[in-house]
Amino acid sequence: MACLANPHIPPIDQNTARYFNRVAVDELYGGMADTVAEGARLASLLGDKSRLLMGNHGVMVTAPTVGEAFDDIWTLERACQILVTAWSTGQPLKVLGDEVAEKTARDWTKIADFSRRHFEEMKAMVIEQDRSVLD
Repeated sequence: MACLANPHIPPIDQNTARYFNRVAVDELYGGMADTVAEGARLASLLGDKSRLLMGNHGVMVTAPTVGEAFDDIWTLERACQILVTAWSTGQPLKVLGDEVAEKTARDWTKIADFSRRHFEEMKAMVIEQDRSVLD
């Protein structure tokens, strides 16, 4: 998504609707973000949002907890996969109305406990597969 000329995420399902009007976009990629000034510029772009789609780079997500940030970036990745898959069919998208998309986005904010549990379950699965991650 960050490499598209129009990196807008239209609400076509529950996952994409989570991000309705809630992703800031930076279209001014100028190389590695390795200065305090560039960090400040990126942070200022967030405004009242907690996600920044950085053009020609990737995404930055902020959250009160690691679990919430993990779930948010996980779902954002899933939303983008769904969107790209839908676009790849060549068929017109069935975009949700603004009212439904906004309600869905608001409802997502009410389940931070779900996000934290998702992170804990994913950690448990990784540990079960390879306990050496705890070293």
